[in-house]
Amino acid sequence: MTYSAEKHFHFQVAEYDRIIRTLIPQYETMHAMIVRWCSHVLSARQRTSGTGGSDKLKIIDLGGGTGSLTAAVAEQFPNADIEAWDIDAKMMEVGRHRLAPYGSRVRMVERSFEEPLPECDAVVACIALHHIRDLDKKIKVYSNIFQALRSPGIFANGDATMSVDPRTQEATYRLWMEFMMSNGMTEEETRQHFANWREEDRYFSLQEEFEALKAAGFAQPECFWRYGPMTVYGGVK
Repeated sequence: MTYSAEKHFHFQVAEYDRIIRTLIPQYETMHAMIVRWCSHVLSARQRTSGTGGSDKLKIIDLGGGTGSLTAAVAEQFPNADIEAWDIDAKMMEVGRHRLAPYGSRVRMVERSFEEPLPECDAVVACIALHHIRDLDKKIKVYSNIFQALRSPGIFANGDATMSVDPRTQEATYRLWMEFMMSNGMTEEETRQHFANWREEDRYFSLQEEFEALKAAGFAQPECFWRYGPMTVYGGVK
């Protein structure tokens, strides 16, 4: 299985961290909300995670890319072992450089997010899992996550969701387009981005995501935060 962010976004990986913020509304807020909810769920164990042994936290970032979310998690959990999974070699090279200051406790791992996960306390992702176009495959990924999580544990995913209602979907895409246009793009360019992304991405509705999470074992899926299409959702075990 291979993936190239350069081909998908049509820009150099070295520019990813700058350009993604012109394409994705509230990108940094999604990171902040993911970290906040992980901290909320894992707060009791976070206070004792420096003692080693079974109390040490393990967190996995699926589709870790350039390591931006991973670094934010590492700052919040200074004693956790963190793995950032990805299969894009160029993205991982940037990620390794960014994460080097955290030493051996934070590492990039060349693995697909469709593979089984080791036992862990939190699984996070941001702008990654929309590459799973088949809902049954997504349920399998969510099942892997649920089975890997210790209790209390959390899965927090930041991604785009889209209503199945045509009018709501149109209004949501319009908000997204207006954000990109505020960053200097023409309407034609925004529509071309959507057309390009549609070849590899699929944005399910939040209701579909909740149903997939329930099928995977999360009894009470949650929407932790939302702004237009951008949503932080998941579940607590």
